[in-house]
Amino acid sequence: MGVEVVEVKMSAPEGLLSFEGQQLKLDEDAIIEQTALKIEQFSQMNVLDLRGNTIGVLAGKRLAEALRKHPELQRCIWSDIFTGRLKTEIPPILKSLCGAMIQANCHITELDLSDNAFGPIGADGIKEFLESPAAFSLTTLRLNNNGLGAGGKQIASSLIKCYENAKLVKRDFKLKRFIAGRNRLEVPGAVALSKAFIKIGSLEEIRLPQNGITSKGIIALSDAFDANVNLKIIDINDNTMTEVGATAIAEVLLKLRNLIELDLGDCLCRDQGAFAIVSTLDRVGRASLQKVNLSGNELSAYAIEDIAEYFCNPNLQHVKVNLSCNNLGRYFHEISERLQSNVLDFGESEDDQGSLSGDDSEIDEDEDELEGEDASMEEDDANTSRETVINTSIQKGKIEKDIDDLVSKGFGCMKIDGAENDGVLSFLDQKLKLDTAANAEKVAREIENTLIVKTLVLKGNTIGVEAGERLAKALECHPELERCLWSDMFTGRLKTEIPPILKSLGKAMIAANCQIIELDLSDNAFGPIGAEGIKELLESSACFSLEILKLNNNGLGVGGVQIAESLAECLKRSEQNGGESRLRLKTFIAGRNRLENKGAMALAETFKRLETLEVIEIPQNGINKAGIEAIADSLKHNRKIRVLNLNDNTATQLGAYAIAKNLSHLPLLEVLDLGDCLCRDQGCHAVIDELNPSIHRHLKEVNLTGSEMSPQAAELIMKKWEKFNALPTRPILKIGSNNFGGLFKQVGSKAPQNVIIGESDDDCGSLSSDSEEYDSGDSSDEETEIDVEGAGDSLAMKDMHRHELQIEALKEAYESRVQDASARVLLELTSPLRECRNNVEMMNKILSVADEVVRRVAAVNRNPIPTTTQLINHCVAQCKTLGVKPEDDWGLDLNPDDVGFLLKHLISRGHFASDKNLIFHYL
Repeated sequence: MGVEVVEVKMSAPEGLLSFEGQQLKLDEDAIIEQTALKIEQFSQMNVLDLRGNTIGVLAGKRLAEALRKHPELQRCIWSDIFTGRLKTEIPPILKSLCGAMIQANCHITELDLSDNAFGPIGADGIKEFLESPAAFSLTTLRLNNNGLGAGGKQIASSLIKCYENAKLVKRDFKLKRFIAGRNRLEVPGAVALSKAFIKIGSLEEIRLPQNGITSKGIIALSDAFDANVNLKIIDINDNTMTEVGATAIAEVLLKLRNLIELDLGDCLCRDQGAFAIVSTLDRVGRASLQKVNLSGNELSAYAIEDIAEYFCNPNLQHVKVNLSCNNLGRYFHEISERLQSNVLDFGESEDDQGSLSGDDSEIDEDEDELEGEDASMEEDDANTSRETVINTSIQKGKIEKDIDDLVSKGFGCMKIDGAENDGVLSFLDQKLKLDTAANAEKVAREIENTLIVKTLVLKGNTIGVEAGERLAKALECHPELERCLWSDMFTGRLKTEIPPILKSLGKAMIAANCQIIELDLSDNAFGPIGAEGIKELLESSACFSLEILKLNNNGLGVGGVQIAESLAECLKRSEQNGGESRLRLKTFIAGRNRLENKGAMALAETFKRLETLEVIEIPQNGINKAGIEAIADSLKHNRKIRVLNLNDNTATQLGAYAIAKNLSHLPLLEVLDLGDCLCRDQGCHAVIDELNPSIHRHLKEVNLTGSEMSPQAAELIMKKWEKFNALPTRPILKIGSNNFGGLFKQVGSKAPQNVIIGESDDDCGSLSSDSEEYDSGDSSDEETEIDVEGAGDSLAMKDMHRHELQIEALKEAYESRVQDASARVLLELTSPLRECRNNVEMMNKILSVADEVVRRVAAVNRNPIPTTTQLINHCVAQCKTLGVKPEDDWGLDLNPDDVGFLLKHLISRGHFASDKNLIFHYL
């Protein structure tokens, strides 16, 4: 193999020596020497650009020798120079290069090490340099996307040391730009850096997006901003500021008169925080201010209207403002059209996050701890449509208001404190058989004679039609009733008896002007007709206040559609009623109901409109891919989801992809149960990949049991799960009852304490090659059916069927996976390609999917390495026999010939024009 000629981009007047994007793999002595000589022989090298190449330990030492000849070096553009290197290799390389600059007495003004995933240990590699005289002149430090984590504290410590060392020799350390996005710095890193920034005091640009920093860290940063009055750019996008952090930032904005850009997108500032920011900006002249980003901050329609008015004022009318991805809901089109201007960006309606649920929209400021279950049911004193608090300390005007409430809403609006047993009347599990009115008289009298009944428990008894009518009459005496715990109360009853009983009880609550908060009818096997029995109640004003609906194990079947329609009607009527009466359902539980796709799809449409759900539990419902996808699509409209339980439905990998795609919308997620959903390897990977410790900080448990997961996938997934180790409480991952077979003990030996693999007796054995994860498990879907009757070779046809499903799965997978995973999709296509080379139709399908993947990747611009080149790098690195070490082993069994065959066919279709040499070199 001949030595590759090193192309050097030169610009002598500027002193630039550039190897940008040449994909040099500096391992061989010849290419290392050639590169080093170019550096040594270059005259007046002020700038060295090594972007888009990969440097090993030996190369680092030789290049360091070359650098010692250039004391004039000022700018080091060294982003993306360690692709394929082990993390342990990187610190020695950095020490060699940085040591050379120290020895050469360089005065470095810019150091860019972005997009080098060296992790916390990378900070140790540049520690000596940052504390040396070579860094006293540093004005720009770029450490974007390094995965620094705890290493952020080391960087901060080194910057402080640099400042102090410079002072000792009467020099000034005047850092102006510090950029360190996507580094998992979190609160400790932010606090440490804030101390460094305060010490330095000369910063003009600070960018720290996507670092998992919560309000405590933001408050520390606000002190740092206060100490750097010449700040022009502040970017803390996608950190959890909340109102407290936003208020802290607002307090220092008056001093920052030179601000050009303020990026607070996806920071959950909410209405109060955004008001504080904008009102402070408006208090002084802002001639230099150009951009403000308030997208993704859970801003209500009301808040956005007020904010828009601020940016019509003389001080701010020239500023471009991003208000997209907030919560305009149904007011999106009306507000965006009415306030349309060149400076206000509302984004697209499909990116809007839906209406906030009134006072519930403000999530607890303290992100580290969510309140318990009872928090979802706290009383809202302002919600007079539910109840008006009457006490002895009546303020001026309160009497008139109470009288008005009583006249207009009836006595159901009254809250009377001091009820015995906290207003709970319970007949729990008394096994009463109430057939006739006479049988029910004693219970009815007790209900009537109890002063306050807020909660009525009838579970574990059995009620007939006549008894139901008598109990209903008793209920009319209790407008204060809020919770109906009526599970398991129709044992031995005919299904036809149940709707009349439910209707009687429902009518009584409507007549009494009750405001029901919880309705539990679980474990009543009333079937589809039971939905008709509660239709009138669910659509009435008695349920405008409903927060918890439990319909577990009712055998609803097609009645699930009726439930969805009734909830939608309740929402519609409550909105028409106006004020605070909008339906705010928080918990929906309907497991073991045979809802299937039709019921799931109907419920999903209603969920989208509700926008307030926190708990969705619909396990064991015979829902397959299409229904799961519909439920998944509803999640982005319900951003407060804490519990999502889809256990024992046939999601397959395609349904899992759909769930994964929407997980980023659920920052409060605690429990995700996809057990026995046949997510298979690809689906499990997709879910784990999209769970993010910076977003899902409240996560407690993920269940992927019974997913037909292979041992290889399990080991990779356990490795990925380590990303949650930094959280105060590490979430549990359940992966038992999968297909580890003979490798069960091996998998178990690698499982950390927070990964549960269950017992070997529960393992489902090794997967056979014919039961690949690509079988959709949804043979009813018309698009996946192939007529194999009459085929000459049924086995071959079944294989074609399997491969066609595999190709369709990969095609849909691409839609829901991050860009870096595009290479995985291409590589997974090589499996059916190997067996289908003689089938023209199947080959065309494979190439069509591959063509679409590459076309979409190519449409994304990325510097310094083009996206298509990075795609090839991934493909080559995953082929183990080629000798290139990948950053992460994806566990794919690949034949380089198959990969080369696919890529060369894509070249013939016009792709990879600038990457041909790279492909032919390796493949």
